[in-house]
Amino acid sequence: MPRLNSKLALLFLGLASAAGNAQTAPGLWRFVHPDAKAVISIDWSRMRTSHLGTMIREKFVTPNPGLTIPGIEFLDSTDRFIVSSPGRKPDDSSADAPMLVVVGGHFDLAKVRSVLVRHGAKAQQFNSFQVYRPQGKDSRDLAFVLFDAQTILIGDSRSIFASLERAAFPSPAPEPNSVLARAAEMEANYEAWAILTGTDVVKSDRLNAFLSGGALDAQAQGMQFGMSMRNGLAIEIAVLFDSEGAAKKMATELSRVVKLSVKDKLGEPAMLDLEKRLKFTAQGTLVKLAMHMTPQELEKNAQIFAASRKQMPAGLAEIKPVIKSDAAPAPEKPENKVIRIEGLDSGPREIPFNK
Repeated sequence: MPRLNSKLALLFLGLASAAGNAQTAPGLWRFVHPDAKAVISIDWSRMRTSHLGTMIREKFVTPNPGLTIPGIEFLDSTDRFIVSSPGRKPDDSSADAPMLVVVGGHFDLAKVRSVLVRHGAKAQQFNSFQVYRPQGKDSRDLAFVLFDAQTILIGDSRSIFASLERAAFPSPAPEPNSVLARAAEMEANYEAWAILTGTDVVKSDRLNAFLSGGALDAQAQGMQFGMSMRNGLAIEIAVLFDSEGAAKKMATELSRVVKLSVKDKLGEPAMLDLEKRLKFTAQGTLVKLAMHMTPQELEKNAQIFAASRKQMPAGLAEIKPVIKSDAAPAPEKPENKVIRIEGLDSGPREIPFNK
């Protein structure tokens, strides 16, 4: 059976909770590779103040004040993420697919720079830009560029250098039927969306980990995701597999994992309400997930979540195993004894008694 990490289920449920309208960011698209096989666009400016943003903070940030993820302190300054990848080169199956993350927002560059330096990143010069490179054997090939106060670039070094060179010239029109051409349509209809095409992109360690912690199955050929928040909430996800059998198995597994994630990991009444509305179907080689909520239903879900926050106890008592003591031993069988009295006229006499 195809394996499915529960983080993919959390991704579906988490994105399902957002509300609001997204704003396009045409200036950010000049950095994206023109031959991208995967593009993800998220309007974080809406999400961070929405039902979803509240849930993320309550579940992951607020309960962990010691969280040390570099850059998490800049979430409130971030407005949009655009993730893109051109996929692996045909003759290089060993290398991971390149990936570029374009982050738009309003940043204090001095503070961002100090965080990078504090975490050991060293600057190198590329044309007129400083490229910050993390050091150490576990840093992999990662680079950061503080392009300006509205734009930060994150990715492998080759993707970073190529994006800086592209940004110096006007962007060409996208090829018909390309991912970037489809991106314009997705941008017009959804506030958060993703397009992944080709098995080399779907199986990419970097992109797969960014999406779902390694959750997309090896048989997946591509994925399209769209979320509209203009009239309540509408989510549409389609994953393409190489066979109808694989699609049916994945639909069953995805439904099972979502239910387990809600019950075992989240346990929130609001999440249980969302889970009931998710519909999984297999249509040929496609697995489809859909969920629709009216503005009233979405507002009710937000109220359920707020109420559950107020009722949550301050903390759970430490659970200790109950150790049952051994049963009391059965009383010993009384030992028969006698008292012997001598010197009587009638002779010795024995009187039995129990000890």
